[in-house]
Amino acid sequence: MAKKDMKLLIWGVILGMLPTALCFINPVVYSHIIDDCITDGKTELLLPYVSIVLGSVLVRAALSYINSLMIQTASQNTVKRLRLYLYDKLQSLDPGYYGSNRTGDLMMKLTGDLDWVRHFLCWIIPNILTNLLLFATTLVIFFVTSPLLTLVALVFTPLTAYATFKLRKVMRPAHDRVRAENSALNVNVQENISGNRVVKAFVREDYEIKRFGERNVAYRDAAIESVRVWWSYSPFISGIANMMSIVLLTLGAVFVVSGNLTLGQLSLFLNLSWGLNQPMNLVGTIMNDHQRFMASVEKIMTIYYAKPDIFNGEAPVTPKEPKGEIELSDCSFSYSGQKILRHVNLTAHAGETIGIMGPTGSGKTTITSLIARFIDPSEGVVTIDGIDVREYDLQALRGMVGMAMQDVFLFSDTIDSNIAYGKPDSDDEWIRACAIDADADGFIRRTPQGYDTIIGERGVGLSGGQRQRISLARALAYDTPVLILDDTTSAVDMETEHYIQGRLRERKRRVTTIIIAQRITSVRDADRIYIIENGTVSECGTHEELLANKGYYYDIYRLQQGLSADAAEAVAAAAKEGVRTKGGNA
Repeated sequence: MAKKDMKLLIWGVILGMLPTALCFINPVVYSHIIDDCITDGKTELLLPYVSIVLGSVLVRAALSYINSLMIQTASQNTVKRLRLYLYDKLQSLDPGYYGSNRTGDLMMKLTGDLDWVRHFLCWIIPNILTNLLLFATTLVIFFVTSPLLTLVALVFTPLTAYATFKLRKVMRPAHDRVRAENSALNVNVQENISGNRVVKAFVREDYEIKRFGERNVAYRDAAIESVRVWWSYSPFISGIANMMSIVLLTLGAVFVVSGNLTLGQLSLFLNLSWGLNQPMNLVGTIMNDHQRFMASVEKIMTIYYAKPDIFNGEAPVTPKEPKGEIELSDCSFSYSGQKILRHVNLTAHAGETIGIMGPTGSGKTTITSLIARFIDPSEGVVTIDGIDVREYDLQALRGMVGMAMQDVFLFSDTIDSNIAYGKPDSDDEWIRACAIDADADGFIRRTPQGYDTIIGERGVGLSGGQRQRISLARALAYDTPVLILDDTTSAVDMETEHYIQGRLRERKRRVTTIIIAQRITSVRDADRIYIIENGTVSECGTHEELLANKGYYYDIYRLQQGLSADAAEAVAAAAKEGVRTKGGNA
């Protein structure tokens, strides 16, 4: 991801090392001022020396500005591309991935964790290189000036290395815990905001405040523990560096008195001691930040290397004129070892309306997920227009299937944009026509700005029925040969449902419609109704045929109509007679 800005990053680092190199000019000049101008009285050299010091300061300032700008630009560009890549990867992953990964944790990976990548590029790498240069150059100058005093300074290096090694071992677990608690805190906030209505409906504000408080305390404790671990080693590392300065000053003074070192050379040692102190002081900080960076990278890599279970084949098919002929042949599906569907056979001819009913959790929505290929069957084949859905290009396949889902999700945008989400180039006339078919036009026009009204996140501010009707309008506006309605009218009244069913019947000739419902009224006019029980098809037929069978459908019909046993028997008998008459006429 950093390749495109690698040159900019490298030049930024190089320019960042030049100011460090220029830092050596001033201490060397100061030592000459002391020895040449003050000790030897060569005052004519003072102005040139001062000019050199002033020039180096100005050049360092200019180089630091340019280097910071280059490194920040390169790091921000790299993180921007990485964030876009990760977001693209998330778009390609299957719904199952989101089921096993918390939203707050994914958001943390794309924000806080990525910021540590930027920090690594713009701070850790430059600091490692510049401090290595600083340390090495200081040692060379010290050796040239006084090898013995340099060896004394190097005695402290193994102590710093040991403390740094110990720090590295204890900081990684501490940072892992801080990150985990931060992620849990984000998840808690995200869930509470999304589920605010539920919280208020069940009067659980106090419980949620308490739960957030516990997460907040856990995060604070983890952060404090991380700081405690850091400061249990940091003073030791800083103390070693400061102790070295004291030793250099003491021994340097002795060397000056004994004539083994000039006063200017002692000044050089003291002024350049930071060249050894700073790298040793920063070793702990750099190691600490590096561990935080590694903890974040591990989390980011879980997205980076994630692979979808559903993907295109070697030569994906893109249909030119899809008809919407659907067939499930002996399809089974298992999830986490549990059998959801068992040998399901289902057919929907082009232009037909198919109803699917059954108890909650029987596998009805799983069937629609197979058709749109959100999942693949464990056994069997799903075909559209005679072609296995696994052979289709995924985008082309899903471009053939419009869905109004059970869990309605609306974006925080205008009503117009929500309806036109699948086809953003839809004109106003088409959007309004779809809203009329979904019986949404009336209440939309009563909103403050009509179709330009911005609705809240997930449709906050609308009733359940209004959200369902906008979701249905969105599916209709997608204008696909296959339309799947998953419990789409459960939150609307019977009159509204009757109106919507009538409008949908007008589309029947050109759209294959699959309706999942709990109400008999939603599916009674379907060409065929499939009853799914325990993951398998237990009944199949028209409304009259299923009533005559006196199975699950009959029981639900009796329940919803409020019929007595005798009245229900009469209805079933009439249905049976109607089926027999229809069969005889055929």
